[in-house]
Amino acid sequence: MKEPVVRDKRRIACRTFVLLALTLSMVGAGPSRTDGAADERIRQRVQMKLAGQVAVHIESLDVRVQDGSVRLAGTVGSLGEKLRAERVAGGIVGVKSVTNDLVVKTNDRSEIAIAQDVRHRLETRTRFKRTPVQVTVSGTEVTLSGQVERGLDRVDAQEIAADAPGVTRVINNVQVKGEGSIPDESIRSRVLSILANPLTFGVIRHLEVTVEGGAVTLRGTVTREADRAEAERLALSVPGVTGVVNQLEVAGGS
Repeated sequence: MKEPVVRDKRRIACRTFVLLALTLSMVGAGPSRTDGAADERIRQRVQMKLAGQVAVHIESLDVRVQDGSVRLAGTVGSLGEKLRAERVAGGIVGVKSVTNDLVVKTNDRSEIAIAQDVRHRLETRTRFKRTPVQVTVSGTEVTLSGQVERGLDRVDAQEIAADAPGVTRVINNVQVKGEGSIPDESIRSRVLSILANPLTFGVIRHLEVTVEGGAVTLRGTVTREADRAEAERLALSVPGVTGVVNQLEVAGGS
């Protein structure tokens, strides 16, 4: 008489185990489906945004997204386009990082032609007429040297050179004038007043700014990669800033 009872208990235990296993598998499947859908939304946004850019032309564009991390592949006409495409992708909400595997088209321009082109592009900006930047070219690599008024001018000179067709790399040896002439605490106060003010920026959570010898270090959290890049540019615009160590973290949703 006891044997049927034992068998019933075993069947009940078996069914309970199967139901538990199914429940756990469904719970585990939920987040992955959600993450996959979020990645697909990000992928579509990145593709649409890049397709609408007048200053970025990408052949055979391939966008892949995994857990919010974007990978770009394809071919562009200049190093500047490659860098702009990365900034555009980083500006999409939900993007945590961008791996830029875009390839710059090969170009048969001579070193002289590239150097003349870069110099001409720089000379169209008034600030670089006042403080000329020296340009040398080796193969497809451009080296910039000289002195500028602000750290932002140094960055802009590099971006201008990167836009010249045929350039695959820019070595930026430009220095900022008056290095060390402005106290670090004054620089820190100015950077904080810009980044912490909602009227000028104000999107960094838990913002920390430290300055040593004119070099600014930024810490905190932003929701987009584009905010991270913009914070760096704003800090570089402050007189006396010679460089920025950008330790801001991206932690946004889709």
